[in-house]
Amino acid sequence: MYQKSILPNGVRIVTEELPHFHSAAVGFWLTVGSRDEQESEQGLSHFLEHMAFKGTPRRDALAIAREADQLGGAMNAFTTKENTCFHARVLAEHLPRIVDLLGDLVLNPIYREEDLERERQVILEEILAQEDNPEDLLQVQFARHFWQNQAFGRSILGEVEDISRFQRQDLVAFRQAAYRPEQMVVAAAGRITHEELMDLVGPVLEGFTNGVPARPRSPVEVHPGEYRFVRDLEQVHVCLGTRGPAADDVRRFGATVLNIVLGGNMSSRLFQEIREHLGLAYNIYSFLGFFSDSGVLEICAGASPKHLPALLAAVGRELKKLRGEAVPEAELQAAKDYLKGSIYLHAEDVDQRMLRLAKNEINFGRYIPLEEVVNGLLKVTPEEVQALAQDFFAPEKWGVALLGPVEGLEARMEV
Repeated sequence: MYQKSILPNGVRIVTEELPHFHSAAVGFWLTVGSRDEQESEQGLSHFLEHMAFKGTPRRDALAIAREADQLGGAMNAFTTKENTCFHARVLAEHLPRIVDLLGDLVLNPIYREEDLERERQVILEEILAQEDNPEDLLQVQFARHFWQNQAFGRSILGEVEDISRFQRQDLVAFRQAAYRPEQMVVAAAGRITHEELMDLVGPVLEGFTNGVPARPRSPVEVHPGEYRFVRDLEQVHVCLGTRGPAADDVRRFGATVLNIVLGGNMSSRLFQEIREHLGLAYNIYSFLGFFSDSGVLEICAGASPKHLPALLAAVGRELKKLRGEAVPEAELQAAKDYLKGSIYLHAEDVDQRMLRLAKNEINFGRYIPLEEVVNGLLKVTPEEVQALAQDFFAPEKWGVALLGPVEGLEARMEV
């Protein structure tokens, strides 16, 4: 059973009672991410997420870690372009303790100077690890060039120069500007009741205020083209991307089906043609990213330099085919069956129930039953998929990022 309440300060509380579970998942969500940072603030959303675990007036970092471990569950946090989330899953009997713990570290971090210096080094190591991972690095570089000089295209982790110079006052100032009660959602799913969560969260959050005017988000613009990054690697890593629908776009169902047909699973066209038939890559896949006012569909692969031209040519042929021919009913139904199965299997995970509960509130302002999502996917027609392919896959809309030994390499994709 779903319920929603709004505290006087604007914090939204959403719950899904699932009495057949033994556990409960809860998340404190803030609709603040890297796209909300100004140029001088790159990486501060992620830095604040890290520093929340370093201590409050009631708990130091070790006490936070010990208490989370003693509950026998899992507690973590993440930062995206548009959100920061602090979340945990525990046995239902431990819900009061985990709500108190999460609320404390979200609302009461103290940002000690010595902790800041230690965590600065941790984040710098995280950035270096990203630099050493070609797939991660390519994603960062693709975003930086496809979305170009906008906050939306910047690295979530920030840049080494910025992370190295941030001081406590920078974290405090950004938090004051960005953390707002009306932009917070507390979502919980599992063996809980709405009344129980309200009794736990209400006293914790009722004093959360922020009188600073909210920052508007800048519109997102894309900059298609080819972007090359020379690295001494054995393979060329490829990321192809085109703008997709936003999270609340009515075309999201058709785009989701199109992505599965293209490269969303092992029976998809790209995987079967490029790996299974041509043997040009160990792995190739596509995925959709939905954001509040935009989206992206990407194709990712890695191949030896000598195979790259053939790989890009094969991708181009598959994109042309989807633009020029309707997907056969049997293939379309297979994609729908895959999605239906994935949706219901994920629904057996209480963490996933909490995640979708929060995302539905953030993106739609309401609860969306699983059946509504499945029915939306089942209604997608071959004509709808082809129309979306003709729109999204137009040649002039693609960004193509190449990372590896690409200097002087002839590599062109014709869509």
